Amino acid sequence: MTNNLPKISKAYQSKLISAIVSVSAFFLIYLLLILISLLMIFLLGYGAVKLLTIKVNYFTIFGAAGLFSVGLFVFIFLIRFIFRKSDYSTRHLIEVSRSHQPELFEMIDEIVTETKVHPPKKVFLSPDVNASVSYNSVFWSMFLPVKKNLTIGMGLINTTTAGELKTVLAHEFGHFSQRSMKVGGYVNQAEKIIFETVYNNKDYENFIMEFSGSNAFFKIFGLISVSFINAFQYILKSISNFLFKNHASLQREMEYHADAISTFVTNPEEQISSLLRLELSDAAFNYAVNFYIESKQKYLPKNLYENQVSLMKIFSERNNHPYANGLPRIDIEDLTRYNKSRIEIEDQWSSHPDIAKRVERIKKNETRNTARNHKPAEAIIKGYEKICETLTAKYLTLLQIKNVGEVIDGNTFTTLYLENNIYQNLISGFNGYYERHNPILEDPETLIEDSGPDHEADLFSDKKVSLVYEKAGIEQDLQTLQYLATQPKEIKTFRYNGALHKSKQAVDIIPQLENELKNVTAELRKNDKSIFKYYYHIGSNEHRMSLISKYKKMSAIDKEFDEFQASLNEFIGYLQFMAVTLPFEEIRKHRAKLLKAEKPFKQKIRNLLESSAYKELITDEESRILQQFADSEYIYFNNNRYLQNEVDSVSLLIEKYQALLNTYYLNTKQELLKLQLEISKVY
Repeated sequence: MTNNLPKISKAYQSKLISAIVSVSAFFLIYLLLILISLLMIFLLGYGAVKLLTIKVNYFTIFGAAGLFSVGLFVFIFLIRFIFRKSDYSTRHLIEVSRSHQPELFEMIDEIVTETKVHPPKKVFLSPDVNASVSYNSVFWSMFLPVKKNLTIGMGLINTTTAGELKTVLAHEFGHFSQRSMKVGGYVNQAEKIIFETVYNNKDYENFIMEFSGSNAFFKIFGLISVSFINAFQYILKSISNFLFKNHASLQREMEYHADAISTFVTNPEEQISSLLRLELSDAAFNYAVNFYIESKQKYLPKNLYENQVSLMKIFSERNNHPYANGLPRIDIEDLTRYNKSRIEIEDQWSSHPDIAKRVERIKKNETRNTARNHKPAEAIIKGYEKICETLTAKYLTLLQIKNVGEVIDGNTFTTLYLENNIYQNLISGFNGYYERHNPILEDPETLIEDSGPDHEADLFSDKKVSLVYEKAGIEQDLQTLQYLATQPKEIKTFRYNGALHKSKQAVDIIPQLENELKNVTAELRKNDKSIFKYYYHIGSNEHRMSLISKYKKMSAIDKEFDEFQASLNEFIGYLQFMAVTLPFEEIRKHRAKLLKAEKPFKQKIRNLLESSAYKELITDEESRILQQFADSEYIYFNNNRYLQNEVDSVSLLIEKYQALLNTYYLNTKQELLKLQLEISKVY
């Protein structure tokens, strides 16, 4: 048995103290508000009695009842969350026992022995790509001991080795050992209080006003009650930010500590490999689920986890991830390859540290370096395929996907997925160069005489692809810096290239990045010219004519897209008032601005229909919707109410307009990339 598990760090201790202070402060204020509400009941009740002792009649009875109701309503507002039924449910889970899964429980027993913690009360298998410690957090759990449950996601088991799964479970048992998890229980209850009192209270306020009835005298007391409630809401909301930020900060330290325990009782190699693969596993699972959602009941899966494995293979091939022990191997460089941002801002609300930071810590943790176990984690689960199918059905029910449609096998799923994601297949053929980059040349014909035999591999090398993401990173950093420069009080400090800066210094870095962006853009433009020259050089005469035509079309569409998108974005801004509740006079003022903005927007629609390159794509139905709006004379609001048919019509127009812009742009890009691939194959 291990007797020297990693101790909590000084940072952990500091964050724990801050979290305890903030939780204590919250509940102290909450208790104080309850005492104030009880005092209100006493004082207003005393006033009600005094009022009745003066004289008993219609007015004094209603006055006394109104006075007493104010304190009572405020008190109920503060405590009603206690009587809310818990929504904790295990219907989407499968509870497993030692007799059902002996090998899994053997692994759990080993970790329990090593970490010296109490075994979980129950063990569940879930549909997710995750593992977690959980318990039914009810109000009374703040005062009574609660045994924790362990939940293991089948999506995780499906994409790890047995050794990697053990490291993940050891991390979760690391949480079992943390007494500070009790703080999380208090924060959870605080979240419930805040949600019920601040964000889920409109029905209660409406009930008070309805209860007050139509009597103007009694309605005054209803308004007074709501005013007190709003004041109490403001106080609770004000302290909630302080509470949640401190707890999130503690949670990040708890993750580091749980990682340290896992490293100590297992080994860092398997711990890191499982952690680095987690994002890919999760993406593959979610893309598989979304495929069935987007099929709109046409298809159903028999086994989502078989689909998850298929997509992991597809994604790994696209991103050049090698396979080891039957699973893709992800390196830390793979996570940072496409993130070229040089700005770091600590997310004060995040409960989990960045994966790269966790990996860095894990490499430094003390470890006993236990033996690796490379067999698939699924091998330790009895009746694995049957459980996968059961959890698939449970997950579909949880997502409210009806049990209709054709049930398809793994091969059919893969075929259909690839057919529906042609664009992803296209860009993978160019090493991902066109993932976030568009092939734009202003005048390709001027490059014809200078065409040369550049090598295709050099044009789409990792170095050239890196330029694309370097440009994206600079653009992202410029946006961040511009925000920091205009909102220096929002975020106090940031790191740039590892050095700490105050937010007001952001403006000093902007010119440097703008110059870098100019240089990177020039390099990409030069490479795009070389790409065109290469394909023109190796193509047939027919290919050459088509290549020039498609590059010209892409350039024209790119210019028109920016123009039409800017017009749409501007017009949408004038529609925002319809999404909020406003006084009638305010609505009329916004409507006047909207009607004025309609004129130039309608002219853009006419240009789209009559003289743009987009007109080739527009279907009869889309043309009818666009033309109908261009010819309309909507007023949107009349007789103190919205004209719903006109509001719906403009909403449909916005949807069709945006889809038209995006679809045609993507189709034009796909046509060009298909031609380049076709030329390569012929050559």
